[in-house]
Amino acid sequence: MAELFPKLDATIRGFLRRFSIALLIALSLLLVANVLLRLTNDLSIALTDRGYSDAAAFIQRLLPLVSMHWFDEIVEMCFAALVFYGAALLWTTKGHFCVGDWISPRLSGERARAWYRVLVAALCVAFQAVFFWYSLLLTLRATELTTVFQIPKSLLYSCMPVSSFIMLAYSLCDLYIERKRLFAK
Repeated sequence: MAELFPKLDATIRGFLRRFSIALLIALSLLLVANVLLRLTNDLSIALTDRGYSDAAAFIQRLLPLVSMHWFDEIVEMCFAALVFYGAALLWTTKGHFCVGDWISPRLSGERARAWYRVLVAALCVAFQAVFFWYSLLLTLRATELTTVFQIPKSLLYSCMPVSSFIMLAYSLCDLYIERKRLFAK
């Protein structure tokens, strides 16, 4: 897509990069908060068991023991978005592992390599189209709500059709470019 629409490509990559970093930071902060809360709770219990209830009460006043019963919902949403938007970012930069790097040099002749690249691009388009369609159906049909915050699950699932649409657009551009290179010779 960088060859066809450089400004759009830079915008999409920049957004995906910043959003993925923000999700990773959010997940890290949630993990640290959860660990600290559990450690503080364990410390308070240990102090109470050993007869230091005044120290335990001080710690509880200093850092109120709050249940993070909502923790799983937020982690699930952040992690799913990070996985799919991160995959889309890798797709835009061609950062995924590619079997073609192993097969392509073993093909004899530039024409065979060009046909191989067109075939791989077509298969990517087909996969992304199927993934987009079924993830869109899942997102549109989802009626459940999360337990604590009552957030629609369709919001959680929306990262799949959005990221697969981005990957599909890039795959279509790749197919167009490879096909153009093949028949230009």
